[in-house]
Formats: sequence, C-alpha cells, structure tokens
Amino acid sequence: MFETGRPPAMQVKDTEPAGGVPMPKLFRSKSVFLILLAALVANAAIVLLALPEVSSSLKPTYSTSFGDLYDLIARNLDQGNGYRVEPGMSYTMLREPAYPLVLAAVFKLAGYGIQQARVVCVLLAFGAALILLQLTRKITGDAVIALVATVLFLLYPGVLVAEARAGIELPCIFTVMLFMLVLYCAVEKGCLWRYWLAGLLLGVAVLVRSQVLLFPPLLLVYLLLAARGWVERGKVVERIAVLALGAVVVMSPWVIRNYVLVHQFVPTASVPGISAQEGLYTCENAASAEPFYQLQTRAGFERAEFARQLGLPFRGPYYQLFYTPHDEIAFNRALLSHVSTEYRNHPELLARCAAKNLFFNFWFLGKRQQSTLMNVAMQAPLLGLALGGVAVLRKRGLLRKAGIVLLYILYIPAVQAPIIAHARHSVLIVPFLATLAAASLVWAWRALRTKNSDAPLL
Repeated sequence: MFETGRPPAMQVKDTEPAGGVPMPKLFRSKSVFLILLAALVANAAIVLLALPEVSSSLKPTYSTSFGDLYDLIARNLDQGNGYRVEPGMSYTMLREPAYPLVLAAVFKLAGYGIQQARVVCVLLAFGAALILLQLTRKITGDAVIALVATVLFLLYPGVLVAEARAGIELPCIFTVMLFMLVLYCAVEKGCLWRYWLAGLLLGVAVLVRSQVLLFPPLLLVYLLLAARGWVERGKVVERIAVLALGAVVVMSPWVIRNYVLVHQFVPTASVPGISAQEGLYTCENAASAEPFYQLQTRAGFERAEFARQLGLPFRGPYYQLFYTPHDEIAFNRALLSHVSTEYRNHPELLARCAAKNLFFNFWFLGKRQQSTLMNVAMQAPLLGLALGGVAVLRKRGLLRKAGIVLLYILYIPAVQAPIIAHARHSVLIVPFLATLAAASLVWAWRALRTKNSDAPLL
C-alpha cells in the first residue's frame, strides 16, 4: 500500500536528491553521528543544567518539577508500600503502571530525585529521535529530511520542558514511536509476526498512557479503505486482530490486577472521570482574565465537594485519594456519569467545548496568559511548517506513505477534544509534526539553492 505511483525513473538513492542537487557534505552519513551527538549534548545540557538553573524564573509560566502523581507512586513502590500514592491510602488505579515502575527502578538504583528522572527522559528522547530518523526516512526516502526532523525534535522547546519536568510525555513518545516504526514495517511486509510484535509494543504504549488504546479501530478503517479488493480487506482484518491480541496480552496483568481489586473491568486507569470533570468545569467557567491553573484548582475543589456529597472519605484538594480502591473507581465513574449527563442534556455545550479544545487549547493553552502567548509563538511556526510539509509530500506523491502518521496526528487531538486539552498534550505528536516540518524546510532550502520554486523534494 506504500507505492508512490512514480515511474522507476523517479526513484532515487537515499543519499542523493533527485534533480541533480548533490547531497551536502554536512548531511553525508559520516557526519550524521556527530550531528546527532551534538543535538543530544545540547538537549541534555538544556534539560539537566540550564532549565533547572532558571526553574525559579520559569515556574510562574512553565513547571519544571514533578507532577501528576507518577513520582509519588514510584516512591511508594521503591519503599515497599505497593502501588499507591500515599502509604496510608488505598492501592490506586489513577495512573497507568509502566512509567511508575520505571521510575521506581531508577529511584531504587539512584535515589529519589527529579534529576534522576530527567536523565531517563533525556535517554528516552534520544531513543525516540533515533526511531524518528528511521521512520522519517521510511516515509520520505530522504536522509536530509530525516536528519532535520530528528534535530528539530530534540531541540524543540516543548520537548525540552517536558523532559525537564520528567513527566509522562517522553515515555509516551518513545513507546508510540517504537510501535509506529514496527507498524510501518508490518504494513510494508504484511507478515503476521510483525503485526504481533506491533501489538505487543502497542500494549506497552497503552500501559504508559492510554490515549493510544483506540487507535487500532481507526487504523483498521484506514487500512480497509486503502486495501484493494475483498481478499486484501480480509487480510487487513486478520492482521489488525493479531495486533489487537498482542496488545491484550501485554495489558492483561494490569487488567487482572484491577479486577482483583474492584471486581470491575478497568483496562487502563481510573482517571478519565477527573479529566472529563475538569474539562467541563474549565470550559464552562473560563474567563479571559483568569489563569488556567486557577480554573484547574477550582475544578479540584468542586471534585472534593462532589466526593463529600457521595459520602466517600478522601484526602487531597486537587487529586482526591481514597481509602479503598472501590471508592476510587466509584468516584471517578460517578464523575464521568455526571459529565456525560451534562453533555447529553446540553449538546451545544459539548460542541463548544470540543471545538475550543480541538482548535485552540490543544495547541496553545498554558497555565497562564504569558505561557499561552509563548506557546503560540512556538507552536504556530511548527504547525505552519507542518501544513507546508503536507503540501510537499502531496506534491511528491508521498501522502499515502505518510498516511498512518497523519492519521495519528489527527487522532490524538480528537481523543482529547471531548475531555480536556491544553498545550502539554500536543507534545505527544511533536515528532510527527517535526517530520512534516522538516519536509517543508528542506524543500524550501533546496528551492532557494536552485532558485526554482518547483525544486524536487527528493
């Protein structure tokens, strides 16, 4: 399904663009290692040295400290207290297990601290960059675009801040990139064992962050539409079934553990109710003069009042921690039911909130107005270049090859739109946007060199 439709005469070597434009010495294979090494050193220096040094001045705008409970769960695992946020509270399902388990191992070996977690994120970022190098080259057949995309990803400000706060973004990016690379190989070769391997990696990605869970049904529809004839469509169904089975196998220990705790099916985490409630509250109560973080805080107070009305003992003003896992799951499902009822009764509210999330919040919304403006300054050029990259790939007949990546770029904002979205969520698709942006930049550079706006991409 990845044919570009070009005649053989148009095919070119990875190391030399078509149209007689020689490969610059800077981008030849002997220099690639040094360029990547320099990007890694710059990335590590910014994340491990520069950003911590200026963290106090950044804090009102961007957080560079632990958040979202991952480190607290990991510390309790390290201390032998089990998978819980606080020693005196219940076992939890608030967060998927993969990243806390990795952090717990790091804390066991090197002690508790954010700097240790930042090192892990730097390594994951570099691993994702190497995968991006291969994936971009598979899509474009162009070594220059691949290298530019990789460097752009490693030095992108949103990625650097995500690494500095040692959040879930880099583990999620790394596992999804690994899944995507193997998936591309599976679709290209058509081997069932490759789909099985892709499914196993998808299961790992879901256990890091659950957004990717619903991607296979969308992928199935896309591949069915791209297939030629019913025989090929039958093979697509078989392959995606194998992929899904692989994911289920990896996820099953977590699902079984949750069922033993609460005797209910909890495939990922119990947090969707919290996310949905916060999304509804911040959408309904947003005011231009009020910082977003204050809205989030007030949403937490509303959740606390909701828990009190349900008669569930808890601790915590923002994240409500419960004394039994049954209370935790009951609380989150009651929140989700409440939000669903509100949206069913007021579909225009759902449409307004989803549109705002999809077209603005996901890309630009920050904790404060200043951070939102800075996000616009960073994200808008990347999005503009990415749109230009789509046009370049279309011109060169490569859109079909980029189809799965483009599908994922559309999928992640769509998943967040009916729940909650802010600019942190967009970091998850930065590597794929970097591929498109790199295609645009390289095309423009080659066009400038040849003084011909029709300069070829490859």
